Amino acid sequence: MGSRRARAGLLALMGLLTPGLLWASAPESPLEARVRPASAIVGVVVASHVVDLSPQVEGRLETLKVRLGERVSAGQTLALLELQPFQLELAGRDAGVQVAEADESRALALVEQARRRMERERRILAFSAAEALETAENEVALAQADLARARGLLAEARVRQAQAARGLEQARIKALFTGIITEFYMQPGVLVSRATPILRLVSEELRLRLAVPESIAHTLRLGTRLRVRLETMNVELTAVVNHISPEIDTLSRHQKMEARLDIPESLRGRIPTGVLATVEPLPPDSARTARQQP
Repeated sequence: MGSRRARAGLLALMGLLTPGLLWASAPESPLEARVRPASAIVGVVVASHVVDLSPQVEGRLETLKVRLGERVSAGQTLALLELQPFQLELAGRDAGVQVAEADESRALALVEQARRRMERERRILAFSAAEALETAENEVALAQADLARARGLLAEARVRQAQAARGLEQARIKALFTGIITEFYMQPGVLVSRATPILRLVSEELRLRLAVPESIAHTLRLGTRLRVRLETMNVELTAVVNHISPEIDTLSRHQKMEARLDIPESLRGRIPTGVLATVEPLPPDSARTARQQP
C-alpha cells in the first residue's frame, strides 16, 4: 500500500508540473481505485504569467538589452532588431504621404477654380450660350471626382505610413509585464521572425498549484487559507485558495487547485518557480502573516 501511495503522490506531482499529462494515462485498476493516497497536500510554486517573447516582424536580431535573471518593468525594451530597414521604410511612407497631401491640395484648388467658373457662367447666362454653363458644371463634377480620388490615395498613404511606424515600433521587443528574464533562445546576428522566440519572461507574481487528495479535497473551498512550507528554503508562507478544478484525476485521485501566495517584501524575487511545498489548511482565525523560519 505504501508503494501505491507513493505512486499516487508522484502522479499528482507530475500533474502539477506538466498539466494535462495525466489525462492521457491508462485508467486505474479496480484495486487501485480502492486505494487512497495519504492525505498530504503537495504544492508547486509557479509564476502567474510565463511568456516566450517573439518579434511581430521579421528581421535580424541586433541587440539584447537585458541579462539573465534581470528584473524588468512592463514596457521596457528587452531586445532590438536591426532598425535601419524599418526606418527606411517609414521614411519612404512619410514621403508618400507628403506627395498625397500635395495632390489633395491641388485637387481641392481645381475644385474651387471650377466652381468659380461655374458661378460666373450662371451670372452671365443671359448673355452667353447655355453650353458654356454645362461645360463649367461638368468641370466641377470632374474636379470633385479628382478630389475624392486624391483623398482616397492620401488615406491609403497614411495607412501605409502607420503600418511602417508600427513595424519600426515592433522591431523593439518590450516586456509585457514586470518580471524576470529566465531564458535566452537567440543571440544577436540571427534572422528571426514571428515564429522565433527570443527570450522568456516570468512574472514576479507567484501562485501555488496544488494536488489535493480526494479524501480531503471537499474540505477546501475558495477563500480557504493555507499554511505553505517550502522545505528546501526553510520558509513558511500563507496562501489563499482562489481556483478549484471541477474534476478529480482518475489515476492519481487528486483534485487540482491553485492558491494566491502571500509573499512579504523580504522574500520577493528570492523564491524560484518550481520549488515544492507541503501545505495544510489554516483555521479561519489564523494570523495572516508570512515568516521566514530561523
